[in-house]
Amino acid sequence: MMATSTGPRQAYLRYGALAFEMEGRSLKLIVYKSAEDPYARSLFIPFSDETSGRVTYAAGRYLDLEEQGGDDYELDFNVAYNPYCAYSEEYTCPIPPAENKLHIKILAGEKNYK
Repeated sequence: MMATSTGPRQAYLRYGALAFEMEGRSLKLIVYKSAEDPYARSLFIPFSDETSGRVTYAAGRYLDLEEQGGDDYELDFNVAYNPYCAYSEEYTCPIPPAENKLHIKILAGEKNYK
């Protein structure tokens, strides 16, 4: 169950983990699938990093991947995007869990909305 911006929790399945290196550090992000449609090919990666609340949305950002059926995925932070709740409090958005907090700055992707 993942916390949301408006309170009610949403169900996600822990689908796997992506291990990668950046700035000489070994990092990992947990990958999720919607519990409502576990057969969908969409993979969801909510994350926060050292830019969260400074130059990027405070709660964190998201990445989406298409399930490929293999073990290798391209993790492109250039396409990291803000959740809808960054633009309006009327949206309910999953909050990236603590296990997906990266202790580095991800300077790529969407920045704060002003």
